[in-house]
Amino acid sequence: MGQMTVSKNNASGMTFVEVLVSLVIVFIIFLGLSGSGLVVLNENIKNEMRDEAVSVAESAVQVARHTLFDNLVSLPAANVQRMVRNVNRPFTVIRTVTNLDGDNRQVVINVGWTRVENNQTRSYNHQVATIVRRR
Repeated sequence: MGQMTVSKNNASGMTFVEVLVSLVIVFIIFLGLSGSGLVVLNENIKNEMRDEAVSVAESAVQVARHTLFDNLVSLPAANVQRMVRNVNRPFTVIRTVTNLDGDNRQVVINVGWTRVENNQTRSYNHQVATIVRRR
């Protein structure tokens, strides 16, 4: 009987098709991660804007608390500029004063701002209330 020769392919490594398939899989995973990264970045900026609005409201409350009781009145909308991520952002501050009785006034500070999200302008606001007593 004749001798049979078996040919084995011992080439190690990956074929071109295997490399392409793995690159496509990595690309799809990267697209998913970059999309979620953009969502996280957007939420982070939104939170920074809210934090800055809280700071603006706190400053306005401190001004109201240090204003003489007889001079404490409602104020029309005023614009305040604050730096958020190295960009000046406008915040609108409205102070409303309500007489509760002769010795107490309620002061409400409303801070508003807008952001463009998904090509739409969205409005946000933060409100703080305090009571100021005659000294």
